[in-house]
Amino acid sequence: MDGERNKQNDYATASTDFDQAIKLDVRAVLAWSGRCGARYHQGALDAALADCDRALKLDARQAEAWNTHGLVRQAKGEVNGALADFERALALAPEQADFYCNRGGAWLLKGEVERALNDLNRALALNPRLAEARGHRGVAWFAKQDYRRAIADFDEVLKLNPHLAEAYGNRGVAWLMQGKLKEAEVDFARCRTLGGTPKPEAEALLLEMRQRLTGQTPPKE
Repeated sequence: MDGERNKQNDYATASTDFDQAIKLDVRAVLAWSGRCGARYHQGALDAALADCDRALKLDARQAEAWNTHGLVRQAKGEVNGALADFERALALAPEQADFYCNRGGAWLLKGEVERALNDLNRALALNPRLAEARGHRGVAWFAKQDYRRAIADFDEVLKLNPHLAEAYGNRGVAWLMQGKLKEAEVDFARCRTLGGTPKPEAEALLLEMRQRLTGQTPPKE
């Protein structure tokens, strides 16, 4: 929780710094683009979108601005628009691993698992240490019911960053699907310790499987 608070403080500081840069030069494209990113991470989506629009109006060749524009639109539920933005970003910077990662994540939201895997594999070929891409790919493998590969990717995510609650939660679900209750329980506990919440349906499945093993009868509703 302290780490998340520190991140928010950093974004607030960055946003203030970009404010000053924009006051000094209203045509400072990188300042508009940078403040868009800071505001996106603060959850100020409408303000972030306006900043990205301003940056792109000044210079439509700013790949990072298109990428952040896509992230903001995705957060607002505009997945098709986000995909179009990531496409523009990749046209300008085709070797940018995180752009492929972000487009792969958007394809996952659309249920386009094969397209997601193509982008995520490309992202990891460019940057094998990109934890977000490994996490997304783990979700894609899970969607294909390839739980072994899903767990392998979540393992790698947690080697890169052992403080990601979501990765523990996701790996816990994959363990469950393989019938490995003890491993699932450990991962769900770690997820909670880090401030996360395992998926309710996974918790229900864990309870049901535990009751089956112990011969208990689930309580009637």
